[in-house]
Amino acid sequence: MPFTAGVYYDGEMRMNHYTAVLHMTTNSTNAIDHQVAFERIKYFVYSKLESTIFINQQHHNKCEQFVSAGLSVTTMPGDPVDQLIGLMLYYKLNAIMEDRIIVDETEISSILGENMIYLHSDNEHTDIGEPLTWWTTADPVHNDLVLLEADKIVSMHANTVWRELDLLWPESSTAVQTGNVVVFRDFKSDNETK
Repeated sequence: MPFTAGVYYDGEMRMNHYTAVLHMTTNSTNAIDHQVAFERIKYFVYSKLESTIFINQQHHNKCEQFVSAGLSVTTMPGDPVDQLIGLMLYYKLNAIMEDRIIVDETEISSILGENMIYLHSDNEHTDIGEPLTWWTTADPVHNDLVLLEADKIVSMHANTVWRELDLLWPESSTAVQTGNVVVFRDFKSDNETK
């Protein structure tokens, strides 16, 4: 999956071209699940990460400047080097696919990183601590910024976003996963003979 994004690093913003390779295992026998999972990945990479600016979340003022200029920002828990972006992809793509398909391993390389390939998997031990909250949510959120006034923030449930994009799981799959099933049953009282 090739994509181009900006990198704010060492006080400078530069564009970079990435190549991500995903090694995945299907975890569902439902072909529609597979199709929806792939479409979710493509939406996230090509609509959210394409042309975003990867930036350390600690550069809050610079994030505000980019957002005020109408640019997309993707926050990272450290400097946005290839290894960290690869970890983010590993966690976020697994979260987006909600166990229908599992990303076993990601490979990432970039032009600025001199095409060195970095591998990431579940067996990896990192120094970042816990992944950022947005890395583990099923919605297509790609930062944890609160740059708007509190009264202008509207929370949207992940299912609402995916519904608008026509990327919800099939009914039977959703019901099993969310527990949002109502069963109507005609219960007779003990006094009734029929």
